Amino acid sequence: MLRQRYYIYLFSINAVVCLAAFIPQFLYKNRYNGSLSSLVISTLAGTLLLFLFQAQIKKFPGQNITELLNRILPGVLKKSFLSLNYILSIITGVLFLTSIMQIIGEFLTLNSTIIYYFLLLLIVFSILSETNSILFMLEITIIFVAPFFLLILLRFFTDDLVLVDSMKESLTYFMHFPKWNSVVAGLFVFTGFTNILVYSEHILSITKKHLFIIWLISCGVLFSSYFIPIGYFGLKGVGLENHVWITTIDSMHINYFFLERIVLVFILILIGVTLMYLILTYHSSIKFLQMMTEDFGGKTKWVGIYIIVISALITQYFTYEINLLRFFFYFFVFRIFMDLILIVLLFFASRKAM
Repeated sequence: MLRQRYYIYLFSINAVVCLAAFIPQFLYKNRYNGSLSSLVISTLAGTLLLFLFQAQIKKFPGQNITELLNRILPGVLKKSFLSLNYILSIITGVLFLTSIMQIIGEFLTLNSTIIYYFLLLLIVFSILSETNSILFMLEITIIFVAPFFLLILLRFFTDDLVLVDSMKESLTYFMHFPKWNSVVAGLFVFTGFTNILVYSEHILSITKKHLFIIWLISCGVLFSSYFIPIGYFGLKGVGLENHVWITTIDSMHINYFFLERIVLVFILILIGVTLMYLILTYHSSIKFLQMMTEDFGGKTKWVGIYIIVISALITQYFTYEINLLRFFFYFFVFRIFMDLILIVLLFFASRKAM
């Protein structure tokens, strides 16, 4: 069994990947009429969900989602729940792969088709690995990128060019009523329990100390993703950017570092983090498929690979035609809905185990 820090890694990558998932754009749509109050609601709701999840999951150490569902659901309902999560995992992969390809096509002068096939091939070979190996890959990714994000925070707090007045102005719009789309987008940072439960059988039971660290990281990422771009572009300017975080990093100057402009490094790190998130998600999809069919051999795994590749290849032809903002919103809603169902199921499973 792996140590509890892997829970921190799983939640952290879910939080950081939001920078490539248009969450800031959802928040900035309502920056004059409800985004800040939506952030507060998202934080309160996310905190509640985190503690509810921890309170239930600690009662089932070393158990996967199938063992929990067997306690309370008949076969048909169990397979229905697993199939919904399988579909959600495939959709998640398609959306984030499309999102990162749009960033590559817009900011990097590379052959996007070759890059797409290379990333897809890398994903396929990676998700065939053992679950523990994928978690080790996740740890290496987090250790590698964490100093870079700390550097961004350090530069932000020491940069004389930050528009502090614009950040103060954003606080004046706190009293506006929260907007549903902003609440949903902000809540995504705290969610992802279903995929995490796939990996929980390989990790020791989560503790309150680790949960508090997860909460701090989630809150830090959520509020940083909102306030830091405002500090560089003002309230009006942030609404004009499609990829606001990339242009924000491009505005930063690291005067005493080996690279004065670090936007290229940031894009490469964003690609790497998203790629790791895709590997976790697609590996979860294969696990859900195996749980549905109760076949943990090679056949089901290769069927899952085939579906992943076909869905990715079909999506490639519509990369620049998909309205990602709309699809991401539906994805956020469905994701939160499934996580709420999971927490309810965990509650009933724990009651039945008493």
